[in-house]
Amino acid sequence: MQTTPGQVPKPPEPEVGSPDWFQQIIAPALGYSQLRDWQVKLAGDVFEGNDVVCVAGTGSGKSGMLHIPLMASKVAEKPTLGMSIAPTKSLCDDQARAANERGLNAVAVHSDSLREASSKGRDLFKEIFTGKWDLFILVPELLHMKELESFFREQAGDDPEFAKLSLIFVDECHLVHEHGKEFRDLYRRIGRLRGRIPSTVPWIAVTATLPPGELTKLVLQSLGFDGDDYVMCRMRVDVPNIKVVSRFLQHSISGLTMLDISWIIPVGLQAASSIKKTVVFCVTIKLAFAVMEFLQSLLPKEMSNREEVVMPFYSLMSGEYRERYIQEFREGTTRVLVGTDTLTCGMDVSDIKEVIILGVPPTPERLTQQIGRAGRNGKPARAIVYTPPWMNESSMKAADITHRAKIPSMLCSWCNPSFDCCSRKVQCQHYGDEFIQPPHCCSLHEPDGSDYRKVEEWVEAFTNASGDPKRLRTKSKHRALDKMVMYPAAQRILTAWTRRLWIKIRGDNTFMPSDTIFPPFLRDKVCQRMHLVVNVEMLRQLIPEWSYLTKYGEDLVVVCGEILQTFDEVWKAREVDSDDVICLNQVTTW
Repeated sequence: MQTTPGQVPKPPEPEVGSPDWFQQIIAPALGYSQLRDWQVKLAGDVFEGNDVVCVAGTGSGKSGMLHIPLMASKVAEKPTLGMSIAPTKSLCDDQARAANERGLNAVAVHSDSLREASSKGRDLFKEIFTGKWDLFILVPELLHMKELESFFREQAGDDPEFAKLSLIFVDECHLVHEHGKEFRDLYRRIGRLRGRIPSTVPWIAVTATLPPGELTKLVLQSLGFDGDDYVMCRMRVDVPNIKVVSRFLQHSISGLTMLDISWIIPVGLQAASSIKKTVVFCVTIKLAFAVMEFLQSLLPKEMSNREEVVMPFYSLMSGEYRERYIQEFREGTTRVLVGTDTLTCGMDVSDIKEVIILGVPPTPERLTQQIGRAGRNGKPARAIVYTPPWMNESSMKAADITHRAKIPSMLCSWCNPSFDCCSRKVQCQHYGDEFIQPPHCCSLHEPDGSDYRKVEEWVEAFTNASGDPKRLRTKSKHRALDKMVMYPAAQRILTAWTRRLWIKIRGDNTFMPSDTIFPPFLRDKVCQRMHLVVNVEMLRQLIPEWSYLTKYGEDLVVVCGEILQTFDEVWKAREVDSDDVICLNQVTTW
């Protein structure tokens, strides 16, 4: 190479597709200072057209296996259109946001985004098929849509009007055999695409929870990864920065208070920012609302944004609602998200400090996924699993033994750790990881009683409170509702009243479900003891956790009074053998 005297020769450009090319060209294009060696290796395999399977812990960088090959195709001026399949709308939105931040043109495709685009006169599918986007992320239930069917058929043709797929990415691929029948059925359909997509299009499947053995074989066969014609990368699933804690519930979670988790809200709280960013997983929406209302009741009444500090998150919410509260959680306005399984695969927030799991997860994989929501930024975090007392293997009650027999053995061992085999070691063994004890391993190797002390502070506060809900006593002139006729009728009336109240106060927040105003579990509480609701003070003792009690408690007391007056007439009619149905006409048509 000839150079001018004094001129420093430029180093040669790295060869396209080489490890140096990925590190020197692709990493900066994505905003990375450096790629991990395994990312470079697998991205190179995809760039060459090979299928790849990657099993690695949450927060380990698996999303790079979507971004790196696509950016490589873009920089190399190859056809660039990736299709990613994700289990939930929220995860689609998160993936699109993350890809756009990395310099890729990405769009989420689900019922909400299609509806929004249509309202603006846009055709998302047409935009995708004509090459406007580098990446589209969709939920699996859309794979059977006629627009996509036509697009897939054209992949083998030479019509220049249709963009060509450059890769297919399957996120959370373990869902082929996990997470309930609905998810399983939807994910099993994905493998059928193999027959409609040219074999030259590489597939990438990633997950954090796929133990070696038969389950891996079943999942990969379902997705069309047959024989040895793919690259398998299995790394550690264990996430060392997350301390894992197993506890048995000491207090009931079915009543008005849930003292075991009261420590989430510090006694004497001055500012919402003092609450660690927390996710609480619940087995049902009803429990999630109960937890949310209880935690909200612990917030200082004078806190200006107290109704935003603890919020629910579940699948029935509209996309606008989910997007808004995930964003507020990400920004820190909301400090605690309480939800169901939707949160397991429904969001990607990197700085969650605490994960609380109330109840026994159905599978080891679900447990690992939920724990993995914590500390995705690599900083110290904690995951606490609260299970019922019957999970304690020291209990020899016949009913408890029967209960435990229905639970996967790994979960029983995880919840009953010993010094020989702590919870983390149980999890490592399940996924074939070598057990390497980190500095903050678990509650067994690093005990910490600070949460218990905080709970005791709340126990004392509730004991001293004059309005203790357990002390609800009064003489009433009304009789309790019967379960067969009156109770269901009262529920319908309160549901209708809730909807009217929602319409009245929702303003522009049409995406907020009516149940967020007066949740079903609170309506149940009122129906159970409606005969005692004679004034706002009695209502306050019955449902002190209701956020709207101060504003609308008096209105609710009036509604209850009208219901009870009607039912009083029903009781009188019964005493003279009258027909209940006739007397209830005015109730059921309220």
